[in-house]
Amino acid sequence: MQFIFTKQPSAGTGALVVGMTEDGGFSPAAKKADKATGGALSRARTVAGFKGKSGEILEILAPKAAKWSRLMVAGIGKPADFDAPAAERIAAAVLGKLKGGADGELTFAIDRPTGSHLNEADLAAHLALGALLKSYTFDRYRSRKNGEKAIELKKVTLTTSDPSAAKSAWTPLEAEAKGVFLARDLVNEPANVLGPEEFVKRIKVLSKSGINVEVLGEAEMKRLGMGALLGVGQGSNRESKLLILRWNGAKKHKEAPLAFVGKGLCFDSGGLSLKSGAGMMDMKGDMAGAAAVAGAMLALALRK
Repeated sequence: MQFIFTKQPSAGTGALVVGMTEDGGFSPAAKKADKATGGALSRARTVAGFKGKSGEILEILAPKAAKWSRLMVAGIGKPADFDAPAAERIAAAVLGKLKGGADGELTFAIDRPTGSHLNEADLAAHLALGALLKSYTFDRYRSRKNGEKAIELKKVTLTTSDPSAAKSAWTPLEAEAKGVFLARDLVNEPANVLGPEEFVKRIKVLSKSGINVEVLGEAEMKRLGMGALLGVGQGSNRESKLLILRWNGAKKHKEAPLAFVGKGLCFDSGGLSLKSGAGMMDMKGDMAGAAAVAGAMLALALRK
């Protein structure tokens, strides 16, 4: 998915999203879109009883007298409450509407409401983050029928008065999203695929981002007295591994390190006597702690 920060969007391509505050006020971009469609947004707002509350979405498909595939008005809510998480939730709600549709492009023309503490650059960047996180899907093992193709959103354009500042704000957020996606991919893998050896293989790739990756086998773990962990792993025919990731990002070398510890059992079979059969499939998530640590380390390294 490509993200473009610009002052003016290209005219009439894909879906257009504008904003409306809870006091009933169309944003400048919404007024412009309303005029371009002969008052279609105003009429739809009245008929739908749309109040502009946070989380509400008003949608018009294939509006007459406009080249946009659809127009969407996102409820901003009260301007004073409109912050970064609110912007992300709006973008996620919009992506939820578009998933499975034929739109390949999306433009957010959401103006910063007067009274919000969120500046324009951060608004654009957090809209992008919400859209990217919502776009995630894990369909590696999904088979498609009759040659069907997955429809994916290719380009997201975000209008802002300062594209350069928005790009700067977006860079660290994009790094965080990559860390989130890594963690999600690891957790979603079935346990018969993601055993200790495969986990190690995937984490070793992080060395390309400047992360030092050290792997301890059972012999090293035994010398260190890790009997509890080895005890859990001895029921498997797969050798236990322990991963140590280091990112030396501190400006001062003598600064005390910050450590994250994440549980990394690729499948915890110890609950067989306590759980129903239906609950056992979720035990592959016992390595979610280690996945979260890996994602955090990747985000830190990418953010430098």
